[in-house]
Formats: sequence, C-alpha cells, structure tokens
Amino acid sequence: MSSATLSLQQLGALLDILVHHETYTEVQSFRDPDAIEKYGYPFDAPARKENGSDISRSSSPLLQLLLTRLVLPAPGIRDLPPEFWSSKFRNMMRRLGEADLSESYDKGTLGSRKRLASAASVIHECITRGLLSGVPNDTLPNLKGKYDAHKAEDLTRAWDDVAQHLVYGNLLDELFDEFAKTTSIENHSPAVKAAVDFAIIYIATFFHHLFVLSAEGPYLLKLLSNVHSLVPYTVVGQTLRVGNAGTMINAMVRLFLAKVSVGAISNWLGFTQNAADGMNLFQRIISLVLEWDTGDFRKATDNIRRGKERPDDLHLGIIDDHLQAPKEQREAIRELSKLDKKSIVVAILETKDKEIASSLTEAQHTQCLEYYSAQLAIRDREKIAEALCRQSPDLTTSIVRDGVSVFEPMIRAIHKNVDLRKHISSVESFLTDLIATSKPKKQDDDQAPVPPSVEDYVALLRRNRQLAYEYLHDFAEGCPELRETWLEWAKDSLKVFRQGSEDNGATAGRMDKQLQDLFDGLPDDKKSSVQVAIDAHAKYLSDLEGTSITRMQRIIDGVDEIEETKKVGGNMTGPGVYITRWHCLLDETIITPSTPISAPRTGKDVKGSKALGKTEAVASSETWDSDAVTEQEEQMQPDPPDVSAVIDAFEPQFRNLVADISNKDIPRS
Repeated sequence: MSSATLSLQQLGALLDILVHHETYTEVQSFRDPDAIEKYGYPFDAPARKENGSDISRSSSPLLQLLLTRLVLPAPGIRDLPPEFWSSKFRNMMRRLGEADLSESYDKGTLGSRKRLASAASVIHECITRGLLSGVPNDTLPNLKGKYDAHKAEDLTRAWDDVAQHLVYGNLLDELFDEFAKTTSIENHSPAVKAAVDFAIIYIATFFHHLFVLSAEGPYLLKLLSNVHSLVPYTVVGQTLRVGNAGTMINAMVRLFLAKVSVGAISNWLGFTQNAADGMNLFQRIISLVLEWDTGDFRKATDNIRRGKERPDDLHLGIIDDHLQAPKEQREAIRELSKLDKKSIVVAILETKDKEIASSLTEAQHTQCLEYYSAQLAIRDREKIAEALCRQSPDLTTSIVRDGVSVFEPMIRAIHKNVDLRKHISSVESFLTDLIATSKPKKQDDDQAPVPPSVEDYVALLRRNRQLAYEYLHDFAEGCPELRETWLEWAKDSLKVFRQGSEDNGATAGRMDKQLQDLFDGLPDDKKSSVQVAIDAHAKYLSDLEGTSITRMQRIIDGVDEIEETKKVGGNMTGPGVYITRWHCLLDETIITPSTPISAPRTGKDVKGSKALGKTEAVASSETWDSDAVTEQEEQMQPDPPDVSAVIDAFEPQFRNLVADISNKDIPRS
C-alpha cells in the first residue's frame, strides 16, 4: 500500500465529512426560490432536453438520491401523476422560497425552523450515507444468540446484526409474517427484541433533545398541544363508522377540505376564476395555530413600544421600513453587518443616518434587537399562512386531494378490514401522553420542578409501543394483498443498501474507489493537510462512538433505577452520533452581535436563548433553564476538528460525483 492510499477508516471519515457538508448545503439552498428549478427530476418536466441530451445534473443530488431511490417508488407515491411534482409541488416549494423567511442571524436566536431543518438534515445524512456506501456484506450473524438487554454494547450489536439480516437475509419476510400472526415482533428472536430496545432509546433521545434540551422545546410543545386540541378526533371517529368506504372517504375529505365561502361558490358556479375562496378545516387549523403564535409576538412588540426607556419611534420606524425593503437590500445590509462586525440593528439604522444608531443606549439597542426579532417572527408566520392557506390557486388543498386520491384504494382496503377508530384513538392517546411526559415533573418537597429526562421518554415509548404493534398486526392480518405490496417495496428499498462482494468489510463501501480517485487527483502540496484533517475526523468519529455507548449504558441503568425507586429525574443526555452532528450544525450558525459593535456570535452562544414572544407564550411553570440543562451535555461532547481543507478540496467534485450516481435509473422521456 502506498503512502497516498487511504485506509478504510480514512475513507469512511472522508465520506462522512463530505456527506455532512453537502446535505446541509442542499437543505439551506431552498431559501432561494430558484433552488427547486435546479433540482431536476421529478420537479422538471420529463420531456425537457437540450441538444438531444438530458439537462444538467441536479443541484441537490443527495436530496434527489433519497427521493428517487426510496420515496418515489413507494406504493401510492409512485402513482402520483408527473404534473403533481413538476407543477403543484414545485410551485408550492417556490412559493415558500419566495416568502423569504427570516435568518437566524437577524433574529439573534436559533429558531424552530433552524433546529428542525438541521435535525432533518442529519437524519437524511445518515440514510444517504448508507445509500452511497451500503451496509457491510459480512457473514450473517445468528439472531438467536445471546444479547444482554442491560448492556449497551449488546444492544448496538443487535441493531447492526438486524440491519445486516434485513439487507442481505430474509428477516423482512419473517417480520411481516410475524406481524400477521402476533401483536409483537419481539418474540421473533433475541436480536430483534434487543434492536427494538436500541431503537426506543434513540427515538427517546431525539424527543428529549427536541422538547427539553432545545430552548425552543416548550414552545414547540405548545404548538403541538394547540394543533392536538384543534383536531376533531371524535368527529373523525364517527366518520370512520360509516360502513361504505367510498362514503367514508368523501365524508373525511369534506370534513377537512370543503370550503363554503362566497369565493368558493362563485368559482364553482363559474362567475369567477381563482377568487380567494376561503379556508377549509385543514387550512383553518394551520392558520389558527399561526395566528395564536403571532398574537404572542405582537404582545411582545407592544410591550417594547410602551416601555419606559424604550427606543424612539424613529428607531422602530426604520426597522419596520427595513422589513418591507426588497430582499436584495436586506441581504446586503446583513452582509454589511457581518463584514463590519456590528449588530444587524446598527447596520439597519446606519443606512438612514449614522447619528441615529449612535444615539441608542445599550438597553435600547437590546430592545431594538428584540423588537426586530419579534417583527420577523410575525412576518414569517403571516407569509407561511399566506402561502399555505390564502394564495390562489390553492396548492395545499390540491396536493392533499391528490394524495388522498392515490391512496384511496389502500384506504378502502384498510377501512374494510381494520377498525381504524381504535387506531385513531391510539394516536390521540399517544400525543396526549407525549405532551404530558414533556411537562416539568413535580417533586415531593418544595424544590423546583425538574425537566423530563431521557428515561421519561424511554418509558413513554415502551408503554405505547403496543399501540403500533396492534395496528401493524391488524394491517398485516386483514390486508394480505397490501401487505405484499409494501413488503415488495421494502425489500426493493433495502436492496439499494447492498454492497457488492468486492466491497466486503469496507467502511465507505461502494464509494471507496471514487473517493480514493478524488484524493489521488489532489496536488501533492495539498494532500498532507487534507489527510491530517481526515485523520482528525476519523478520531473524532471514534470518540463520538465511545461517548454514545457510554451514554446509552447510563440510560439503561437509569431506566432500571427509576423503575425500582420511582424517583423523579434522570439523565439529560442520550446516545447517538447524529445528535452530536446536529449540535455541530447549530453551534456553527452565525448570529448577530448582542452589542452595537462586536464580532458575530455563534449558535453555541445562544443555544439556550428563546426569541422574545416565545418566552411570553409559555408559562414559567412549564419551562426550565435550558442553559443549565445542556451544561452536562456540552461537557461530554468532544469538539469537532476543522475539516475545511477537505471541503475546499473536494466539494464541487463530490457534488458532481453524487449527481452522476443520482442520475442513474431516473426515468427518461
């Protein structure tokens, strides 16, 4: 082996760096409405060609790879007409891009969209990395062997063993058969039972980060609670009692999608076209939740306007005018703020008059930042509601109707053979339990309530998993034809994760040769710095794996202790390398300075901060000190190395490489 040949561990680290960076870059690109136009299949018209050849590669190849390999072939989804993607969905994505929603930099906090988008990016990254590299093709392990449910190493081994059997063995067929016979798959084998325990701990950790460690957690919980309270579960249950499936589906569609406004009637009669036709129940739920949210932010801005030592009306007026300025002007001022190391408020005010900015006191400057943040939040919610609920043509209703249409045959079969009322009730009870679990826990003495622990969410999932098992059993037993349809799709999807025999044992798998070629193509003077960064990242990933195992063992021990002692509290950290990578994305976010003249902050500096309005929206008795809660998590988290040399060296080549892979097997006209 030559000194320039990368080891398997180095190849795996290189793939991890590039996929992590590319995935989030693609997610961020959809802030631009033109991003969807450069996506390619299935959002472009199938017949579009230039000079007899297909149009250039996708600008979002990893997202396209996930969509084309796993989502588009799914039953129901594959029956959607081409115009659903090339017209309706594409226009909806463009509409949301044109809404020009706010940036974390301007708001001075890590908002809900930032946290959710980065979380989705990391989950997507894990799946896509598997699509590119494949699952290692080793000798199939014995699932009937010994797996100790009280040891983190055994749970991790069980998960890997089950994954290998799913991809290369017949385990998927066996699990589908198991569900047809019983209401639990855990009796299949010790490995499957341990893998379920592994999955529960990981899902619980995700819930805990979303609702507890995140400063936005109580706010997200309030949104969930508001939506939960608006869904008419009783009416849905009564509608499902209708014996005729077609009548039931029409009743459900009318319940959620029917409009009875004057505009809807005039459009139907032909007196008008595309007139504003009001909102249906589905859109009304979205609109009401956003309006309630907007009301809290309006109260926050009103409080600033009525404050004693508040900024002048001139200051606030300039900020209001800036909100209405063209996108290009607002982006230019943002870049000026970063370049000159001054807060976004100072940059805005100085565009009018430098003396206006200098007249602000420190307290007034802080209030201006809070005012601007709250006004951005109001604008965001109004734009989202407009895009989803008020614009003509009504793409939201049309997209939902198309979805109902293609899934109607499945709905008819399930309605005929499965008591859906029971399972709707199960969804309601799970969400109620989730909301209750996410509330602070009271102690016996006069001490302050404690936030939920990871163990609390593990207990939540354990006591509710039977609800999911019962639905899967009823479905598998009552709908054999549908069961076979979904089984075939699942088996075909898992085949995409297979490696060839030549990839046996490789860390980066199918990408080994391409990654090595990229490295070999570097100038000799760059190879050394790139290899140093790759080695540092390989060690970082190894450290994260070790930390994850340690955290999982603490959760296992904590669950056992809580079950025995019934104590309140527990661990504030859980396992998962993806959790740490999620935090890395948040920590690297650039945030406006908190003082008039200073360097920009990072997401790590404001991780425990909530936007003004969200603080007032949640009662103090329902929240906790996020900074204190995350302190333990931060202490155990290794610092990521600087891998910018790798990204600078390979970013465009890797994107083109993935685009070529993604373009394979795409339907051509």
